[in-house]
Amino acid sequence: MDEENKQVTADEVYSYGESTEKPAGEPEEKAEPEPESGKSESADSQDNKFVYQDNQYDYSQQYSRNRNEQSDNSPMDLKDWILTLIVLLIPCVGIVMYFVWAFESNGNINRRNFCRAQLIIFAVLLGIYLVLFMLFGVVAFSRVVGY
Repeated sequence: MDEENKQVTADEVYSYGESTEKPAGEPEEKAEPEPESGKSESADSQDNKFVYQDNQYDYSQQYSRNRNEQSDNSPMDLKDWILTLIVLLIPCVGIVMYFVWAFESNGNINRRNFCRAQLIIFAVLLGIYLVLFMLFGVVAFSRVVGY
C-alpha cells in the first residue's frame, strides 16, 4: 500500500496520545470482512473501517440552574414574606439586604428572585429618572439663564 491510501488503525492513533486507554464512546474497529469475489480493492478501501458505539452518555439528566445544590427551593411562608418586607423597609439596611439576598448562593430561591427583580426595576426606574431630570434640568436652566 502507498502512503496516501494507508489506513491508520485505532491502536496507532491512541499510541500518539498521553493516555493508553481508549475513551468511552470512541469508534471501535470493524472485523475485517472476507473479500467477496465481485468486489474490487478500491471498493474495500472506501468502506468505513470504524463502527461507532451506542451513546454511553446520559444527556437526559436534568441540570440544576443553581450553582449550589444547597439552595432552599421550598416556598416561603407568610411570616417569612412579612419579615422580608419589614427588613427591606428599614433605610440603608434594606438596600444592603437587597444585594445580599439577590446574590447569595444558598438562600431561598424565591427571596433571591424577588430581590433580583426588585433590583432590576430599581435600575430601570433610576435610568428613567436620570433622563427626565437631565431633560427638565436643561429646560429649567435655559429659562433661568435666558437662552
